Amino acid sequence: MFTDQECFKKQAKVMARNLTHDFYEKKKSVEDILSAADPHGFSWIGAGKSEVFCTMSTACHYFAEQRRERAVPPIEIRDEVYEAQLLARDVCLVICEYLLNVTPETGQVLSEWQRKTIIVRQDEEGRCFISHIHASNPWSFMHDEEPLTTKIGRRNFEYMTELLHQKKFQEIKELTKRQNQILFHMVQGKTYPQIAAALGITERTVRYHINEICARYKVSGRKQLMACLFEQVLEAKEKVKFS
Repeated sequence: MFTDQECFKKQAKVMARNLTHDFYEKKKSVEDILSAADPHGFSWIGAGKSEVFCTMSTACHYFAEQRRERAVPPIEIRDEVYEAQLLARDVCLVICEYLLNVTPETGQVLSEWQRKTIIVRQDEEGRCFISHIHASNPWSFMHDEEPLTTKIGRRNFEYMTELLHQKKFQEIKELTKRQNQILFHMVQGKTYPQIAAALGITERTVRYHINEICARYKVSGRKQLMACLFEQVLEAKEKVKFS
């Protein structure tokens, strides 16, 4: 006999929460975590290109290998929200959202919101099974040799460089021609000696001009200066967009 609708929704949310914690906290084997998989049909879609599984056995094999290779670092879960919606009297959809933080002992600083949907089915005896999981998260990036933090930082820097190379950056009228020349080379990631060589001036002169620019923008160093100019370009783009 099917259970009461509210009881079914509560049980589905508990199953979704338990699976999430068991998967990331690694206190159970993958086989035990997927022991509640629906025998009449199970599928799992993850974030990675190859993370599409139409059977419990293929999903179990993949995530067991992933765990052995330590592809996903130790993670703690915070700020969880689980909402259940009945799709039919025997089918419940659980919408999950929570914050994943890599534990400090890994030496990594990663924090990411994950969204996940889990479909739970109950049979006529009131037993519940997980039929489908669909997760969106960034851990597939970590399968690469390049760390996720490096990849994100590099992409942000490339985007910032692209913006600062645009015409509006070269129209900073409060700066001198020489200061604009120095900034042009600086946003390309060149060092002070490289900038000096490119402009035919001394490294001391380069540092003098950069200090002058920092003083004008009331920032304390090169990194803050880049952030300030980046913000200035974005504001200029927004003005043009809405003008």
